[in-house]
Amino acid sequence: MAARGRNRRGMGFLPSLLTVALAACAGLPTIGGQNLPKETAPTTPPVYRDLADIPEPPVISPPEANEAAIESLMADRAKTAQTAEELRRQPFTMPDPAMTLGFEGP
Repeated sequence: MAARGRNRRGMGFLPSLLTVALAACAGLPTIGGQNLPKETAPTTPPVYRDLADIPEPPVISPPEANEAAIESLMADRAKTAQTAEELRRQPFTMPDPAMTLGFEGP
């Protein structure tokens, strides 16, 4: 019977501990020592979009049009690579450091 009395004393401590823990969490949180502002959002219920007004998906282009676009892009890429290679083959001469670049000062 003495053991039962000890347990009841421990049970009296638990509710007061929970009360203190709840009181500590009840306030607004602080960030960097400053209180956060109170919630100012309106309490109106959310408005959900009507799913009936979603437009139809766009028409998928035919495979022939896709192939034509792919071939055109491949030709453009090949032409760009060829032009870049031609520019790399051209000789480049460094200008003389003492040479003016055509700018005239005031």
